[in-house]
Parts: sequence; C-alpha cells; structure tokens
Amino acid sequence: MTGGAPASARWRVAAVLTLLAWCAGVLAVRRTAAITDDWQGWRQADTQAIARNLAFEELDPLRPRIDWRGDGPGYVETELQLYPTLIALALRLTGDTVWPGQLISLACTMLAAALVFAALARRFGGPAAYLALVAILGHQGTIAIATSIQPDALALLAFTVGFLAFVRYLAVRAAGPVAGEAPRRGRSARAALVIWIAATAIAGLVKPTTLELGVAQFVLVLRDRRALRDRRALRDVRIWIGWGVVLVVVGAYLGFARSLYVTYGNTFGVLSGGDSKLPAAAMLASAETWLGLARYGVLWGVGVPAIPAALYLVWRRRLGPEPIALAAGALAICLVALRYMSGPFGTHYHLPHIVLGGWLVAAAAAELGAREARSRLGRIVPRALAAGLVVAALALGARGVRFLRALPPEPETALGARLAGLAAPGTLVAVRARAAAYDPEWRTVNNFEDPRVFYLSRTHGWALPNDLAGAARLAEVTARGARFYVHVHQKPIDGELAAWLAIHAVLIDRSPAGEIYRLGPAGDAPPTK
Repeated sequence: MTGGAPASARWRVAAVLTLLAWCAGVLAVRRTAAITDDWQGWRQADTQAIARNLAFEELDPLRPRIDWRGDGPGYVETELQLYPTLIALALRLTGDTVWPGQLISLACTMLAAALVFAALARRFGGPAAYLALVAILGHQGTIAIATSIQPDALALLAFTVGFLAFVRYLAVRAAGPVAGEAPRRGRSARAALVIWIAATAIAGLVKPTTLELGVAQFVLVLRDRRALRDRRALRDVRIWIGWGVVLVVVGAYLGFARSLYVTYGNTFGVLSGGDSKLPAAAMLASAETWLGLARYGVLWGVGVPAIPAALYLVWRRRLGPEPIALAAGALAICLVALRYMSGPFGTHYHLPHIVLGGWLVAAAAAELGAREARSRLGRIVPRALAAGLVVAALALGARGVRFLRALPPEPETALGARLAGLAAPGTLVAVRARAAAYDPEWRTVNNFEDPRVFYLSRTHGWALPNDLAGAARLAEVTARGARFYVHVHQKPIDGELAAWLAIHAVLIDRSPAGEIYRLGPAGDAPPTK
C-alpha cells in the first residue's frame, strides 16, 4: 500500500465494478416505494411534494411550493431547490413517481464516492483508496441517502467536488514554476479555482450547513505547509474573492428566501420562524447530548473504521492537513447544529463527514503498508487488516440495510392513503401532527409541519401541532375552507375539541392510525372522489 502512486488499471476496474455492484444492491434491497415509511420520511415527502408542485403547478425554482400551505399559494422559505427542480424536470416526462429522485440521489452518492476514490488513489495508491471506498460504501449514512429523496446527496457531491478542487488548487499553486509548463499549470489552477468556488456555492445553496466546507478550506490553508510557503496562500486574493463570492451568493439567496416567509408565512426555519438548531445552555451541560453527538457522528458521519484509523495516524504523527481541516469543519457544524446532530433527526447533517472517514482510512492503510513493508512481517499484517476492514464494512453495511428495512409503518402513511380515497386532489384539510410546536427540552420553537398525509392524499391545507389544545384553530381553518380533519394518533383528542367535533364534524373513518372527520355544516358535503 504505497502512497503517491496513481491508481493502477486493476484498482480502477475493481473500484468501478464495486460501485456498480453496490448500486445494483442498493436498488434491490435498500430502495422503497413507500417513502413516507422510510428513514426521515417526512423530509422525503416534503421534497417529493415540492418537486411535484414544480413539475405540475409552476416550474419556478425560486418559488417552491409546499402542500401544508393553508389556503395560500404555498411559497416557502427554504434552501435553493435545485434537487427538486431536477426531479421535477424528470417528472414532466415520467409522471408522478419516486424513481427519478431516488436515481438522482444514487447517482450523486456514487459520483461522490468515485471522486473520493480517485483523489485518494492519486495520493495514497490504489489499494489504500480501494479500502477507503469499501468503508464509504459500507457506511450507514451512505446507504441511507443513496435512494432517499432528499437534497443531501446532491449537497454531498458538491461538498466533495468543492473540497477536492480546493486541494487541487493549493497543490498546483504551490508546485512552483517548471520550464515549459507555466501555461498548463496556469490553466489548471484557474480551472480548479472556478470549480471549487462554484461547487462550494452550490453546496451552500443546496444545504447551508455544508458551508462547514469553508471552515475546512480555511484550516487547510493554515495547516498545509507546502501550500502555505511563508503564508503566501493567505495573501492569495483569489482565495479571498472565492470565499467572498460564496458568501455573497448564498447570503443573497437566503435573503430572498426570507422574503417568501415575510410575504406568505411559510418556512423550514432557514433564517426566519421555525426552530433553532443552536445548542441550549442546559443541553450543553448534559452528558447525554455529547454521547449522542459522538454516537451519531460515528455511525452516520465518519464511520466506524475511521476511528482506529485516526488513532493510528495520531500515534504515528501522520494525520496530515486534509483530515485535520475536514475535522475542523465537522466540529464547527456539530457545535452550530448540536440540537439536531446529537439526535436521530439530524443524521443527514453528518453525511459530508464520510469524506473525512474515507481519507483517514486511506491514509492509515498507506502508512501501515509502508511501515510493514520495511519489517520482517512484510505484507502479512496489512493484508490481514485489509481483509478485516472489508469484512467489517460488509457487516456494517448489512446492519445498516437491516435497520432501514426494519422501520415500522407510519400512521401518516395509512391515514394519507385513506384520505386519498375520500377527498379529491386539492381539497383543503387540517391534519393534527404528532410533533409539538415547542420543544421544552431545547427551549425552542419546533418545526411540527408533517407533510405526509397531504402528500399521499394530494390535498393541501393546515398542519396543527400536537400540543395545541382546544378547538379555536380548527374552527378558524374550517371557516377558511378546511373540509376534513385528520387526527394522527399520539395524544387523545381533548375535551373542548371533542365537543366541537361532535357538533361541527362527522367521523367517517377510524383506524389504529387515527381518525378522519368530515367538516362543515350538515348537508354541506365536501369534494370527494
């Protein structure tokens, strides 16, 4: 496992075949048509609903529409909906299906893994890079996002391109002049510059939390002595212009997105309204918070094999500037988004950290191989450890697939299907979500708007929080046109609401998932199929 050599044809072929086999396996055993029962099914339903509305209502990526829009147009403050727009373009050709989004996610995940392999192969050699690829593909977060209809796979691809292009830019810049190669190196540096700026901006637009990439880039400039050369890199005005362009572009879009919230009142909590991802003082003092962050950071972030790899590199003093920079970015976002990243609702925030995990594995494999090649044990130890890593990756991947396939059916899925048989598309409804409007533990407003019933039934309307007592809000939305009330089982209907329903509604469906009521005065039948 010698470093510095480019990937041989044999290892490139092995990587391609492994990626193709992995994609086929993911489609066979990971993909599900019931996205509302899948991991983070509420996010998938929102994303697919936005894509469907872009495809069949109004193809305007700057004005995405949600289904829990009340009686308004549904324009919402959110990240740039580039990923749903790609899905929408496909839906116009294929009709309403989940396949386009799942295939786009799979393609983005596969490309990100392939780019990491190629970069690590150039740095550490084909065998070490291949082990890193295996570790990435056996990662629970990679498997989960591979066919999940969420923008995080696209953000991962942009993050990967942005980091690798930045590394390339620093390397070309620091290489120094060589007779006859100045024009070629100049073109290479300019290309890397444009690519890392564009990719970093796209990553931030698609998922603002991936701007941890900027932290990683800055730390890389500070740590890479070869690129720094008496701090010349920090005086490179092009780097500062690039960071400025990224911040201006992402900031300008988020400012525009906020105007949608101000006008229409809908938000995912990017800048306005919604919840806070920042840590609460009380939770910072809780050991459970930090244990949760460590657990999710490993299982959904860097991956289990990265931990012994990192410890080995630290022991050998061979950690290198790239993993240090990536770790600094990861630490920054973990602190900023601690509320989510220390629990199950923020597993997607850890996804970019698979690049760090892969880098650690490749660096450790290369270092171990070079060291043992000089010892009497020769290749025995590296080969044994490589075999152990492959077995561990397969076991971890199988564990991840079992976990995802064992997810229970959600009551929102059952109620959405039942409501679809009762209400015509576009009917206004009210849905009592299982989430509360306020999180007392983290002391913040909570995003309670679950879209799944709306998405499955093709209806629009109002989401009501689980901790909202009484009948005033339901009476208000009924007066504004709501024709059905869906009560998802978690908390029983309180006395005031039960009394109001007894007078103003008729129970038309009851199941273990919840109840569906028809709203409106007697004889005023709502639209039905």
